[in-house]
Amino acid sequence: MSKSAKLSGYLYYFNLSFLVLSVFISLPKVVSAQIDSLPVHNEKAILLRSKVMAEDRTLWIHLPANYSTTLNSYPVLYVLDANNQFNHASEAVSFLAGYDRNRMPDMIVVGIVNVDRGRDLTPVYVKKANGTIDSAKTVTNAGAGRFLNYLAEEVIPYIETHYRVQPYRILAGHSLGGLFALYAKEQMPNLFPAMILTSPAINGVNDKMLTNLQSFIKPAHPYNGKLFVSIGNENTQKVDSLTAGLKQFAPTWLNWAYKKYEDENHFSAPYKSLFDGLKFIYKDWFIDYYGNTSISNHDILKHFEKLSDEFGYKITPTEEFVNNCGYNQLRSGHLENAIGLFVENVKQHPNSFNAYDSLGEAYMKSGNTSLAIFNYKKSIELNPQNEDGKEMLKKLMDSKK
Repeated sequence: MSKSAKLSGYLYYFNLSFLVLSVFISLPKVVSAQIDSLPVHNEKAILLRSKVMAEDRTLWIHLPANYSTTLNSYPVLYVLDANNQFNHASEAVSFLAGYDRNRMPDMIVVGIVNVDRGRDLTPVYVKKANGTIDSAKTVTNAGAGRFLNYLAEEVIPYIETHYRVQPYRILAGHSLGGLFALYAKEQMPNLFPAMILTSPAINGVNDKMLTNLQSFIKPAHPYNGKLFVSIGNENTQKVDSLTAGLKQFAPTWLNWAYKKYEDENHFSAPYKSLFDGLKFIYKDWFIDYYGNTSISNHDILKHFEKLSDEFGYKITPTEEFVNNCGYNQLRSGHLENAIGLFVENVKQHPNSFNAYDSLGEAYMKSGNTSLAIFNYKKSIELNPQNEDGKEMLKKLMDSKK
């Protein structure tokens, strides 16, 4: 090989090596920092053998993220057509219940997965001797009647046996699911105290249901009174008849609302409807503890007493809620309120290291070193891994020397 060929080869390999080195240097550096984990989705699928339906049925269950780390009990949202509605329903609950929003309580979401929605969600009417349909009577061993029995006799008992629940249920249904929800309300008024009906598919023989409203508004049951009705930009004739009946016959204890979504159609309306329906049902839930307003433990207790009266079961603030209220009072300079809230949290949650830690901080900021030390020691006793508490306790102990 000639000297010029050798030199050309050397230059080729030199240039190639330089190119590879340049590419390697220009590659993004691999950072050793730990990647942030995705949000917890505490969900599972359950397969049940239904005697009522004579078939296997699937339930999708969404639990609050902290379900396994608390002893809290929760109301339950039952969602029909889970195949399409479960995901956004679960996300809406988690979002609205988040402590920054505080628009509703956290809850368990149960998705009813379809097998044959037309069969299960449509009422079947009794046939007269002459073969015509009696629109005033439905059968209970087929159609919506059988499916309602499945919910009442199997699904709800299963959920209430296997999970920590409060005695408050919400049913959400869209289209045929909305028709079924109205049917369920008329047949078993107290099964679901609250309902969200989106674009209910009321037509033909089901028109009779529009005149049966008094079947579920006659019982003087004050906790039976939450109904949100909505529809997209579509034919509103049947829903207009429904709301006209509600305006005429609804007693004062029936809290209902109607909303039309002009910018949504029949299929996109459920997303907004479920969100707005939950906010409507829990419109009195919110308490704004982010402002500078003075909020005492007495104020919190009175608020939750009113909610208990409204929903028909004892509702108490969660540890996290009271803790957040306490810290906002602390930041706002309302020291007495903050201490009162943290003291109540310790009483209600005596095994919580965080409750004692928060109370210790409040006492420290108030200048009560002895009580601050006592509560930090208790917090560390409950949780020896509380490094922040150890650091604060050391500072307090050093200040006494």
